[in-house]
Amino acid sequence: MTARARLVVVSNRVPSLAPPDQTAEDRSLVVGGLVSALTPVLERRDCIWFGWSGKSTERTPTGPPKVTSVGSITLVTVDLSRTETRLFYSVFSNQTLWPLLHSFPHYVVIRQDAYRVFKRINQRYAQQLRPLLQDGDLVWVHDFHLFMLGKELRRLGWQGKIGYFLHIPFSPADIFGILPWRRELLEALFDYDLVGLQTKRFVHNLIDSLEAEFGAKASDGHFQWGDRSVRAEVHPIGIDPEEFTRWAQQSEHGVADRLLQRISPQHRVILGVDRLDYTKGIPDRLLAFEYLLKHYPSVRGNVSMVQISAPSRATVPEYIQEKERLDLLVGRINGRFAEAGWDPVHYLYRAFTQEQLAAIYRRTDVCLITPLRDGMNLVAKEFVASQSIDDPGVLVLSEFCGAAETMTEALMVNPYDVEGTARTIHKALRMPLAERRARWKSLFAEVATNTSQVWSDRFLESLVKEP
Repeated sequence: MTARARLVVVSNRVPSLAPPDQTAEDRSLVVGGLVSALTPVLERRDCIWFGWSGKSTERTPTGPPKVTSVGSITLVTVDLSRTETRLFYSVFSNQTLWPLLHSFPHYVVIRQDAYRVFKRINQRYAQQLRPLLQDGDLVWVHDFHLFMLGKELRRLGWQGKIGYFLHIPFSPADIFGILPWRRELLEALFDYDLVGLQTKRFVHNLIDSLEAEFGAKASDGHFQWGDRSVRAEVHPIGIDPEEFTRWAQQSEHGVADRLLQRISPQHRVILGVDRLDYTKGIPDRLLAFEYLLKHYPSVRGNVSMVQISAPSRATVPEYIQEKERLDLLVGRINGRFAEAGWDPVHYLYRAFTQEQLAAIYRRTDVCLITPLRDGMNLVAKEFVASQSIDDPGVLVLSEFCGAAETMTEALMVNPYDVEGTARTIHKALRMPLAERRARWKSLFAEVATNTSQVWSDRFLESLVKEP
């Protein structure tokens, strides 16, 4: 059924997808996330991708959505007013739900006006989408911006299958419980046939919140409340590893050296790749590298840390503060330890194409994926797929990252433990080739087995399955 049914993907933002014949330099700049996971899946089937265009207008838009096509993918986009963009996207999505679901309650902003606009945008998305739906379509809603879209589609009479996937964590019940509208949001999940999350822990947290709010119990992932029910399942997201392996192999003739031209080929590379976000633990990572330089002097002049931070939500105060903190830390470390011909930290505040990242991954000796909390983190999988069996790099992974549940051959760290993280980095730098190969083989087997195609197939097969 999933092979024949048209797939309708709904997300807050529709990506800017380039035609397949464009060069790497012309394609969208992406660092992991929803686009990199879904694009190879959608290119193989008839589908619609519906969401915000990214454009903001002075007044509330009233016209029909815009329709464009890229290959087999039909992009359907709607605009938002500037006020809606601020309250729906910047405030409620990014200053309320994002920190709440990542378990950063001290960052959570509670504003009634923002919640009203959040509900209104979910309603408008449903109103614009409903006329486009055909019998037999599978509707797949993505992420925290659209908690209530299923509810609004049901109000408009849609009786077909609707799945929902949350790409970020779901917080423990006592943290989610600080949200004044928690019951309304949780109740809206019952309008989905299937709710997918990244890890067993996140499913457990969701079930805890449902039990705390509605007083019933779950059985084998099914939660019954009166005559309504919802299934919650673990569906860890993957990547297309063949793409990254191919890009990395094609890049072996100096691509990374051109991208990292200030780093000598003789220097070993420690890499971090993240959106600029306070959940990613970048300052803690820099502090760990600073501790490494101070207490393991043999690495000085021989190892450079490259931190790639793609700009993100640049107008949100917390993100402005995060960038300022990073700038100060990088300046302090380089000022303290730099030598002629060697800078300890290279901080690149810009995005790279996936092809460019594959080249950089291939050149990397140690990749630090150390978020304080993360849904999955596809960079970890991209790094593994880009390595060479002849001389693979080492993956250092936060135990609070969704990828840690299955990528168990990585070196695990608690990113809050600066000294412990520094010791683990030092261990990674000294790891013998035989151990690096053994760990990489195990990690690659997991990445190659649980791909983005497998993720989508399993989710959609479960969506159409009768309860």
